[in-house]
Amino acid sequence: MKHSIINRNQLQDYYHQHFLIFLLDIRGSLPMEDFKGRETTEKAFSVEHRVYGTPVFDFFDLDGKLITRFPGTAKDVDEFLLLGRCVVEGACKTTSFNAYKRQLAK
Repeated sequence: MKHSIINRNQLQDYYHQHFLIFLLDIRGSLPMEDFKGRETTEKAFSVEHRVYGTPVFDFFDLDGKLITRFPGTAKDVDEFLLLGRCVVEGACKTTSFNAYKRQLAK
């Protein structure tokens, strides 16, 4: 995904406009703060949020509540843009991304 989807200007522009983006190494020991301001590490944060493999794209609200999780790779740029749209529009708070895609396909 890094080389075929995430590096596209269109996607970069959309995601940077709507989200704060943080890359974490699930095995990393770099210090960081969690959503409550507590000191932790990348690995501990990942374990706390049950991320054991990559890629995983988690979308949190500003209070640290998980809105949606997208594990694995997107099939293309359009699907990953649609994921962002699902979160921005608030649809992913009440429905799964797959249900959102099915609804739009009707």
